[in-house]
Amino acid sequence: MPLGIVLLLVWLILLLRYPRVMLPASGVVLALALLLAAFVGIRQWQNDRHLEQLHISIDYQPKGCEFGKPLRVVIDNRSGLTASNIQWQLHATQAGQQRNLLNTSVAGETYRVGEPLEPGERWQRCFSAPPVRSGYRAPDLSYHAADPSAEFHD
Repeated sequence: MPLGIVLLLVWLILLLRYPRVMLPASGVVLALALLLAAFVGIRQWQNDRHLEQLHISIDYQPKGCEFGKPLRVVIDNRSGLTASNIQWQLHATQAGQQRNLLNTSVAGETYRVGEPLEPGERWQRCFSAPPVRSGYRAPDLSYHAADPSAEFHD
């Protein structure tokens, strides 16, 4: 049985058995839980705001990259904080479609940036193009970062 359910059942039993003690205690616990939820929500909102300022562009440029690595990834940190632990998943689509056209065996691969990216700094690297679904060609697709994430700090 999950811990949350066990705690809820224990709380209900104590509330029924000792209502004079448990009602005020429940109010304190509820207030602390609301404060914690507000803190977590604000931190998530701030992280999302900084993440929006982390621009990841991915282009198929075999001439601008070394042989065998035609996907050029450029990340601009336009936030005021250092970004570290940057990661994303690669998606490839055709104009007017949302479906990921990368081969399903590699579609879940996560790409990472190992070093921290200072405010205003640009990072770029070329990667190998993963296989695409049958009937499509890698140069004809648009590439983008899906589900990006990063940690931001001073």
